[in-house]
Amino acid sequence: MRTVEISDSIYNEIMSRRKGRESISKTIERELKPIEKCAAVKELEKLRKEPRYKLSDVEKELGI
Repeated sequence: MRTVEISDSIYNEIMSRRKGRESISKTIERELKPIEKCAAVKELEKLRKEPRYKLSDVEKELGI
């Protein structure tokens, strides 16, 4: 594991966002996860569940 130096204000911010006795690394991981997926990815996931479409056709339609 790497050691990172941060300022006191950043450390205090991380500590304030902890849930219970959660580790600092888990807090940072949770805070950095993307909250929302873009519309194209949501649409792809929805269409992947429907077997009548080919993935390549869907990607073409969405411009991916």
